[in-house]
Amino acid sequence: MEQKKHICASICDGLPTLFANHPWWVHHYQMLRNNEDHIIYTMREPPSQHRYQIPSSHGKCIQGCFHGWVILSNHPYNDMWSLWNPVTSKIIRLPRLISEKGDRECCLSSPPDYHGSIFMLTTKKPTIVFCRLDRRRKRYKWVEMSYAKQMRSIVGCDGFLDNLTCCNGKVYALSCIGNRLRCVILVDIEVKGTEIVISLSWYLKHPTTFYMDGHSYTIGFFKGCCSELFFVKLGVIDDAGEKTVCGVYVYKLDTKNIRWERMEDLKGAAIFLDLSQHSMFYSPAIGSELGGYVHLLDKSGKVIQSYDYKNKTVALSIMPTPYASSAECRLRQEEDSTNNSNNTTIEGENMESRLLNIPFDVLKTIMEFCVGVEYLNFRAVCKKCHLAAPMIRWSKGGRLQTYSLVSPLLMVLDQDRRVTSFTDPMFGDRYFIKTPRELIGDVQIHCSMYGWLLIERLKGPLLAGQLMFFNPFTSDIRELPDAPRLDTYCFSAPPTSSECMVVGFTTRGEWHVFVYFVAREPSWRSFRLLNFSGDSSRSFRFATLYARNLYALYNNGGLDFIDTDNEHYTWRKVLAKGPNSSDGSLKQNFLMKCDQQLLLVTMSEFGGRVDVFKLNNDSTEWEKTENLGKYAIYIYGKSCLCMEAKMPTMANKIYFPRVHSDNWKIVFYSLETRRYHTSNIEESFVNFMGTTYHLNPHAWIEPSWS
Repeated sequence: MEQKKHICASICDGLPTLFANHPWWVHHYQMLRNNEDHIIYTMREPPSQHRYQIPSSHGKCIQGCFHGWVILSNHPYNDMWSLWNPVTSKIIRLPRLISEKGDRECCLSSPPDYHGSIFMLTTKKPTIVFCRLDRRRKRYKWVEMSYAKQMRSIVGCDGFLDNLTCCNGKVYALSCIGNRLRCVILVDIEVKGTEIVISLSWYLKHPTTFYMDGHSYTIGFFKGCCSELFFVKLGVIDDAGEKTVCGVYVYKLDTKNIRWERMEDLKGAAIFLDLSQHSMFYSPAIGSELGGYVHLLDKSGKVIQSYDYKNKTVALSIMPTPYASSAECRLRQEEDSTNNSNNTTIEGENMESRLLNIPFDVLKTIMEFCVGVEYLNFRAVCKKCHLAAPMIRWSKGGRLQTYSLVSPLLMVLDQDRRVTSFTDPMFGDRYFIKTPRELIGDVQIHCSMYGWLLIERLKGPLLAGQLMFFNPFTSDIRELPDAPRLDTYCFSAPPTSSECMVVGFTTRGEWHVFVYFVAREPSWRSFRLLNFSGDSSRSFRFATLYARNLYALYNNGGLDFIDTDNEHYTWRKVLAKGPNSSDGSLKQNFLMKCDQQLLLVTMSEFGGRVDVFKLNNDSTEWEKTENLGKYAIYIYGKSCLCMEAKMPTMANKIYFPRVHSDNWKIVFYSLETRRYHTSNIEESFVNFMGTTYHLNPHAWIEPSWS
């Protein structure tokens, strides 16, 4: 395991020269205080922090940075604004703003010493307030103008400007109608003598993002860097108050054809997003240790989610606080995408020469232990390997069946490489197969049971996709009849069984349950739920068939019940409310069937606390349990597995679709130790900090060869 690299702390009177080449964050509270050392972090290798005093910062908040100038205001009043240059230490103080107070978007059109430079402010009303930064003037003054008429002529209705940014000497913004972004607006600033004329014009539409998940929403970030415009769409799942990244899309403007191009690889560039200020920074060449990542600082200012844009994984780390010692303040060194600590490479010629020294019979024996893509890659190394590894059919599972004896495997569909990987949670071994062409593109995994996946191949935003069963071990694909887009799914038996029944329901409009008997009927049955209370705020997840009835969790972890044992499916009252949180925090909830019981797993933010509950015999309350006995739980976003552990060392544990960022081993929670571990049981940790999760479609799946 690599040695941890800690932040180097220092106190400085001026900003170090390295700040010109590396992005930096300033740690601040709601208000900056006089005579306080502000913590400045540099995102470089090794990471470092510096203490620096911002002059005249008492009672101020940092609102943004443009052209190397930091914007300060007296939040939440926002009627006193100033500009500070951290390199020259110069401060420009603007007069008090006499207007309606509240949150504002700010933008500096160009450096203050440029002719016609203005500092402008906008709110969620169609007005701009600006101040011309003319050095020749003895006093600055604010000017307010309305752009309501211009906005209506551009988008056809009332709206306001959002996400102000600068690029190539021009100012751009997004038009916002209600809470929806519509298009990119060019804000033209023209100097006419002593007057400034601001006019708006339509530039182009903002890029559209494919539908990701029914429980997610998107946040748009718009930023100019030198002569390039970028648009980042961040997909976020809000599960019981915990916001986790579920997708990141980066677009760059093709200025020649005036169209957005989705970036497939950031290469050496890095993007930094700050949710608390809704700000974005783009660095075109930051270096290998941080390049290729989108780093997200959450609203608390404490947690960094680092999204590996190429490999589609997210690593969690903690932003150091000014009160922690330097030994405790560390940022995780981003690993190479191969996740190998040994960077030594062997050239093809040397590899072949070494393989030629291995007896042919021994080489054939080695090849028998290779699976899937590993087998194909080894076969292509040299002629000797080609002869030792004849072409074989994998349609019936091949040799992977030999390696799937101890537990479910974590399956990940790498859509870019068109490869499906399987990770053994016990030993950490990984196996690969080629992804079928039917699953190439945007897909969602809705359910995993009996060694089969229920997958939806998406067709477009909010459109119902093609549902299909897929067994990755036999490559068997079975398409289902068309159905509307549903919120949650489950099925009662493998699709090869005559008893297989698929159930799903939707809360869009009228509440309906949809049922499909795989071996009996050509289409879905639809049942409108009777006796439903009509509560539109309910959001259901984790549909579970148990004792011929359908159960599902709603918002706060309570359990609802739908009677499926008669001709008309009937919604019943809430069976059990969600268990109360001892610390008052919001929790994520996971429902599953375990032998003859229903289990509920609750988890606090970033996995800080994990509890397991079982439904009592009266089916009215959740009872906490401290021991799973011989069972193990496997959790992922849409459904969960609970099954008897085939090895005693795996019992009484909860496995997550996460790996430790250092050793790349599967993370599990032990109900015995009440801590997280990997295969190295001696090491433990208290939450998900320092772990990485996949954004590619993934699920736990129990190997099945029928």
